[in-house]
Amino acid sequence: MAVPGTAFADQECLANGKSYQIGQVACLTVAEQSHLARCDMVLNNTSWTKIGDSCPENTLAPHPHVTPISTPAPSMVPTEPIAN
Repeated sequence: MAVPGTAFADQECLANGKSYQIGQVACLTVAEQSHLARCDMVLNNTSWTKIGDSCPENTLAPHPHVTPISTPAPSMVPTEPIAN
């Protein structure tokens, strides 16, 4: 009797709209504070581990005031109800 194999997702961390492989570092911004973090495995899950209190000069921090993806642009919001 064959046992089905477990399919694992790619082991990547996500940040700043990009994927990072385990071991790669990125500048993350949390609560408007930027810090350097490394993509690691923690309990079989990818996770960011803080490795520095600030980001190097050559690492671009993401802009903390971005528009959430769930907020439509003003031109996309209808002024009157529309029929489906």
